[in-house]
Amino acid sequence: MPEPTIEDYRWLVGEQAQPYFDDVKSSGVSFVALTKRLRADLSPERTHLVLEQIDLRERARAKFSRPEKMFFTRKLLEQSTDDQIASHKASRFPSGQPIADLCCGIGGDTLALLGRGPCLAVDRDPVAMLLVEANCRALDAGKLSCEVADVRSLVEGMQCAAWHIDPDRRVATQRTSQAVYSEPSLDVLQKLFQRVAAGAIKLAPGADLSGDWHDDGSLELEWIGSRRECRQQVVWLGALALHAGQRTATIVGRQGESHSFTGDAELEVDVSAPGRYLYVPDSTLLASRLAGALADQLQLYATSYGLSYYTADELQDSPLLEVFEIDELMNLDVKRLKRLLRERKVGILEIKVRGVEIDPAELRKKLQPKGSESATLLIFRSGEDVKVAVAQRRETTPT
Repeated sequence: MPEPTIEDYRWLVGEQAQPYFDDVKSSGVSFVALTKRLRADLSPERTHLVLEQIDLRERARAKFSRPEKMFFTRKLLEQSTDDQIASHKASRFPSGQPIADLCCGIGGDTLALLGRGPCLAVDRDPVAMLLVEANCRALDAGKLSCEVADVRSLVEGMQCAAWHIDPDRRVATQRTSQAVYSEPSLDVLQKLFQRVAAGAIKLAPGADLSGDWHDDGSLELEWIGSRRECRQQVVWLGALALHAGQRTATIVGRQGESHSFTGDAELEVDVSAPGRYLYVPDSTLLASRLAGALADQLQLYATSYGLSYYTADELQDSPLLEVFEIDELMNLDVKRLKRLLRERKVGILEIKVRGVEIDPAELRKKLQPKGSESATLLIFRSGEDVKVAVAQRRETTPT
């Protein structure tokens, strides 16, 4: 089937396509019946767009609070920033002043930035610009200007108080997390920063800045997570860097509440035998390499050198740490562990492994848990031994 044209997308976001979406809401017809109805009225391309949009709107519920009013493509939905993270990021931008959202995609960040003030959305993809304009209009988000353009052509004339950019991380058909291969290039972003000294660069969590960026003490690196995963890294530049020269790990909750920790990377803490509690660092702490700094602040010990859990006899409270209270601690012995789980009637089993080459799925097969009780196994190295802790999660600060 031919690819939909820009005219097909204009039709999709216009009034002519809306009755088909209204029919889906009101009639609750089956997928087969809906497809038949669409094929009778529309071209194959527009039939595909409507059916795809229904699917994408359902998928988008994990990211957006009102996806039923929005428009997506599969690629742009995958790359978009979700509501909660976008709101957290937008809070750093100046209020009431013009902002530019560059390489804006379908407008996940644009929608939040419009809550701060007028926003110019720029993307070289005309379909993306069509969709971001439709999304902002449908959600009555604020004063939006749109421009289909390559960011490189706009740098010299950029007029805004601050900017946000999500460089394309795809090189040809491959996708890379390395910032050096981004488009626009790091050289272009340097020129943009020289033009407007307040900016934010969205990167993959594992991306690594190179060259002169490492020596720039005016930037802050923040790793942001939601729904138990580290979602993105943000390079805060100039006036938007609240903690210049440092790193920040942040988790954003379902209601938009956020919890952050700022410190120095790669801090080592002393090693100790496991205490009463084990602490599992959030993925944002691991990505930012701030786990040791938070452990040091909370007076926790590492269970071993290198990859490890943290431990203490006292209960420490941080939303960036999962806390487990140890019920039973032993050297890893599959037969003994299987017998213990049978005695405790544990059938709901979570297995966490750190610093040890063990496949949780294979271990689960060997243990064959059965019963109505639940438990977590934490497997880790302590000294020369591989330990397994049978533990229960302790609730601390809600996330």
